[in-house]
Amino acid sequence: MRKIAIIGAGNVGIAAAKALLESPDMELCGFIRRGGETVPDFEKIPVEKNIFDLPEKPDGAIITVPSRFVEPIEEKLLEAGVFTVDCFDIHEKLPEMRKRLNVSAEKGNVSCVVGAGWDPGLDSVIRTLMSAAFPKGKIHTNFGPGMSMGHSAAAKSIDGVLDAVSITSPLGKGKHARKIYVLPEENADKQAVEHAILSDGYFEHDQCSVEFVKDISQFFNTKHGVFIENIFENQKMNFSMEIDNPTLTGNILVSAMRAAFLQKPGAYLIPEIPPCNLLYGNAENLV
Repeated sequence: MRKIAIIGAGNVGIAAAKALLESPDMELCGFIRRGGETVPDFEKIPVEKNIFDLPEKPDGAIITVPSRFVEPIEEKLLEAGVFTVDCFDIHEKLPEMRKRLNVSAEKGNVSCVVGAGWDPGLDSVIRTLMSAAFPKGKIHTNFGPGMSMGHSAAAKSIDGVLDAVSITSPLGKGKHARKIYVLPEENADKQAVEHAILSDGYFEHDQCSVEFVKDISQFFNTKHGVFIENIFENQKMNFSMEIDNPTLTGNILVSAMRAAFLQKPGAYLIPEIPPCNLLYGNAENLV
């Protein structure tokens, strides 16, 4: 039974913890939180500020902190011999991050799965299969409507923001509009806050607008969706889903954690992993 720690206890961290409880081959051995406070509904699970202070040494760690804080945490864990997975979601930075983490993983003689969410992650596999079917096809990924966890976290990290929710709406052909609802800090410079959000890398490539509100809770909803299409001449293939964002992410993280233990030392993206390695059970029986 592999011992797994979860770093971060937000929506995705809690979803991953619930998925671990249903896993027959892995066990949740602790949470890592900056404040060290107990996690609601998981009061019996140890909580520490440092992963190596947990009563049981973890074999693996599921990292659920915002993407911009992932890499330095993951590097240290890998070099210390801890298998890792993360749900890093800044697409254009994944290739270089994978290369850097590959060095750390080989140094620690372990493996990691990078970008193990549903996009990147699950949808990356769908796009890979679509590309194999129609190598010259045109693929469009259309997100929403729904709340983007990564974009919301990015907006929330801006100075002057108490809380934020980013809602994604598909415009077709891979284009999106994003409405960012912001609960500002008292006396915050709203103009500066809006400029900082719209110039942030998460938002600068999309059609975005910012609205300041007094109650953010009415906009919070973890439902989301995606529609992926590949068109080649007179042929077309589609993939769509309507999901609960953190639940799906948590499930994939746990599956990727299982797969990480079966890979040779190094860093991997989900499309590089044999599908059977994501599942519990003997590979021959699964086949």
